[in-house]
Amino acid sequence: MSTAMSPFFRNTAFDPFLYAAIGEAPNGMSLSVQSAIARLDLDPWNEAANLSSMAPPAATERLTWLLSSLPSSQLTAPATATIARLVGLLPRAARSESWTPAVASLTKTKAYGPAAICVIIVLLMIAVAQFVERRAPDASTNLGGGPATSAHDADNTKSPE
Repeated sequence: MSTAMSPFFRNTAFDPFLYAAIGEAPNGMSLSVQSAIARLDLDPWNEAANLSSMAPPAATERLTWLLSSLPSSQLTAPATATIARLVGLLPRAARSESWTPAVASLTKTKAYGPAAICVIIVLLMIAVAQFVERRAPDASTNLGGGPATSAHDADNTKSPE
């Protein structure tokens, strides 16, 4: 089973579904969807998210399979009406009719925004540093204050022999 997370970082839209009672455990205690899914060593919030992204018939089939996977000593298989009620508690993901792969790639790149900005800033700083370095006068060649001469200029001033 995955490690426990603080409930503050969970999506509360799944709470009506996850905390819904699905029956009684053999000890007489009410059993919730969250408890049943956790007994299967699955993350209840991940399963709820997966189920809410499915079409209702597929979600009904998956939830029926999950709950029937529990040993009969923990829960008798819930009725079809109970499964339908539970699927009705799932939030539906908003689906846009104008979804395109371009829109999907734009939403995917939002996660890289801060890193991309940092890379751009670093590259700009490097470019500015190189520009300043090239524009700065070379102090080592002109210490005397007069016009700078290079070794090439000195060779041209010698008289030919």
